[in-house]
Amino acid sequence: MSNYSGFAPLENSGDLIKKMKYDLNRMKSEPSNSYAAFDFFVTTEHMLDWVFPSDKSQRTNMRQQNKILQVVSHIANGAKHFEATSSHHTSVNDLKFSRGGFSGNSFSSDAFDPSSFQFSGLTVKLSDGQSKFAIDLADEAYEFWCRYLSSHS
Repeated sequence: MSNYSGFAPLENSGDLIKKMKYDLNRMKSEPSNSYAAFDFFVTTEHMLDWVFPSDKSQRTNMRQQNKILQVVSHIANGAKHFEATSSHHTSVNDLKFSRGGFSGNSFSSDAFDPSSFQFSGLTVKLSDGQSKFAIDLADEAYEFWCRYLSSHS
């Protein structure tokens, strides 16, 4: 039986939200970086485990009551396992990675904010028919957890 919790400097939900912000910033600065998107969505999926470490029913209830948590779970588990096969994964119909007509290096980041152009990146087609950029879903998930943690601290 191990006697430690967390992972190196990541010891609590406050530390995990800092990692989420770090990964979100990576996604914004490099919209076509699938590693950053993977890291963000997998980290965000596990925030429930860190907030409710011994209460699976609370984790399940939170996910059922919050669409953004359902979407994050579907994306993260699809990424981790190559396919989201659990019966509760019904919020995402498709994920598409597209490259636009411009290379990410076409414009100087000194002249243009890379996040102001959606040249390429991950697009998520939700089961309700909407298509959203992964970066927008990431922003929504990050804001959800910021609000939740600030109201429960």
